[in-house]
Amino acid sequence: MLNIQVIIQARLSSTRMPKKVLTPFYNHDSILDIQLKAFKKNSNFPLLIATTNQPADDKIEDFAKQHQVGLFRGSEVDVLSRFIEASDADFIVRICSDNPFMQLGSINEFLKAMSSETDYISYADAEGTPAIRTHWGLYPEIVSRKALVKAHEETEKLENGTFYREHVTNYIYGNPEKFYVKLLPAPEIIKNRKDLRFTIDTPEDFENMQKLYEIIQNNGGDFSLDNLVRTADEHEEIKAVMGEGIAKFSK
Repeated sequence: MLNIQVIIQARLSSTRMPKKVLTPFYNHDSILDIQLKAFKKNSNFPLLIATTNQPADDKIEDFAKQHQVGLFRGSEVDVLSRFIEASDADFIVRICSDNPFMQLGSINEFLKAMSSETDYISYADAEGTPAIRTHWGLYPEIVSRKALVKAHEETEKLENGTFYREHVTNYIYGNPEKFYVKLLPAPEIIKNRKDLRFTIDTPEDFENMQKLYEIIQNNGGDFSLDNLVRTADEHEEIKAVMGEGIAKFSK
């Protein structure tokens, strides 16, 4: 039996949109509220929120206490060490807190495809780019703790090591000759789509995804991947804002 823990990575000091993960998103619920509700419907694994030790993130701690969710506070810049120190599980499911449309059912698909030797598993687009490097903002990653420890040890010696320790898994999936990396083809409906952006970086992204979320809620609340993509495609004004974000930010 694989020892697995889910960790939501969250902080309030985002430079592009501070406090976005606790800002009311829909009917007073924040993105963290929405993720937590979705998680409880889709998973029985232990859940932890990993935030920083900065005073600005005291409100993340308050949120965790209010919702009776485990919490760990660690380095703001060395996020890789934060994950290592937060959990002693063999495998960690990493979820980024700025993604209100996470397809958490994919966790079970990853678990079916991985073994005890796997270091990293997630979806990839048609060109083989890991989902975390796309603008989708839809999928978690599963990474072994031993790979995180190895990545931290090796990146300490690198000139650009701080980049890798900030981005947690980049060094692992970027060095498949050193780690057992498994990238599954993303679902057909999304794998070739470079024009879709469901992640949130800016107030413009936030408002755009609020609109999309409300449209889906008002039409039955079907947040499946098929309906999510179909609904986005039906609203050119939403796609236009997505395109602006894609052009503005590299992944």
